Amino acid sequence: MPFFRQVSLIIFFVFFCGSLCFAQSVKESKLLKKYSPAQLKEDGEVIKKVMLAMHPVIGIYRSRTYYLALFDDFINNLNDSLTEKEFRIKMKLLVDELHCGHTEALQSKAYYKESIKQNYNYSPYFFIPIKEKLFVLASFNKKKDTLLKKGTEIIEINGIAVDSMIRHCKRFISTDGFNQTGKQHYVQLGFNSFYHSLFGRPDTFTVKYLANNTVKSFKYAAFKTKTIPNIPLGLKADSLFTRYRLAKMNYKYLDAEKKTMHLKIDGFSRRRSNKAYRKIFKRLNKNKTENLIIDLRNNGGGSLENSYNLLSYLLDTAKTQTLRTNIRSYPYKKYTNGAIFFKLMRFGFALISKKKTINDTDNFIYKIKPRKRNHFDKKIYVLINGGSFSASCLVAAYLKYNKRAIFIGEETSGAMEGCNAGITPYYTLPNTNTKIRMPAFRIVHDVCPKITGRGIIPDYPIEYTMKDILNKKDLEILKAKELINK
Repeated sequence: MPFFRQVSLIIFFVFFCGSLCFAQSVKESKLLKKYSPAQLKEDGEVIKKVMLAMHPVIGIYRSRTYYLALFDDFINNLNDSLTEKEFRIKMKLLVDELHCGHTEALQSKAYYKESIKQNYNYSPYFFIPIKEKLFVLASFNKKKDTLLKKGTEIIEINGIAVDSMIRHCKRFISTDGFNQTGKQHYVQLGFNSFYHSLFGRPDTFTVKYLANNTVKSFKYAAFKTKTIPNIPLGLKADSLFTRYRLAKMNYKYLDAEKKTMHLKIDGFSRRRSNKAYRKIFKRLNKNKTENLIIDLRNNGGGSLENSYNLLSYLLDTAKTQTLRTNIRSYPYKKYTNGAIFFKLMRFGFALISKKKTINDTDNFIYKIKPRKRNHFDKKIYVLINGGSFSASCLVAAYLKYNKRAIFIGEETSGAMEGCNAGITPYYTLPNTNTKIRMPAFRIVHDVCPKITGRGIIPDYPIEYTMKDILNKKDLEILKAKELINK
């Protein structure tokens, strides 16, 4: 009996230790892990200190006192344990108060790595908002017939009115100043992702929709996938465009006589843009082109050097652009990295611009000089929308102020007076590891000395209907052609 007792104790001990090791080896899901109020408050204090120390928007749209009270109120209300996602949602609402489209609260690396492995419930229909209405754009199951045809207006999803959902989604999108077209633009592109992030991932969907002016109801099952399939919202790529892939720009002539060129700039790339501009403007000069349509729709910005280069071919007189910063190195360095790039940028701008220090703020004033060779001095039409942001708004603001172009489309999501960007480090919070994107410079459009809180306003506003979208119309190009033909 003693022998069997000893064996039993050994087996129990081995099983117990094995169970402990197994339990320790199974990591707690980052998606479900909750953080205590003390941990959340510590993260909140870090971001408060960093933003008040370096964020260039402080004092632009709201006073420092306003933001001090805002951060204190945010921290004092962190009294419940939250997951990283729940905390990040609160952070996004806080960030929106900065009125800066370059500031963002992002997932931690661990959260992202775990989330992309998950299969989530999605609606098999792709919805698109137009203002505060919602329509069916496509079905992911193309083989299966359905009651919800393209263009069907949706009134309600799972008991929540559509207009309420759209307004709620917009609260989590940050744009410069008090702009609303940018919020509308990004909700339109990403409503389906916003829905699942903010309103849950149900197994079934019950929607109310309009059919012949009658409200009807339809219930259908969700489908599981890691990501929503791509649904092309715009026009298909035109094979007639000459493409500069690395420079992210394409062009084509709209007529056989080569009197009108359509230049589409998808982003202000740092690669090969100088070479592309030389070739394009040389061609404009050679062909004696009379009209240049510069398409900045959905251009989220990019290189300042690129945007200056483009303006040098278009502006008639020299203009200045100012970069401001009130820091000489990143504060609270243990929460970020990449300070060397910030110092290199300061050094580089000190070489190519005039440095002027006022109190604690360094101003780097750069002069944009018109080119003599292949300078374009004919008619310019600029296409803009809610996706035109950052460097694309720099170009638009200078052309608008100098009356060098006619603007067609929507108000831009970048502000007329400038933005906060230049270089944008990421701060990692100590407990949740949420990442906060933080601009280090204030980019001042010297052509707009007053604070407007508004984007560049088009001379000819364009509004799309659901019918226009389904028919793949390009209303801005049609308007430009109409004006040119007149």
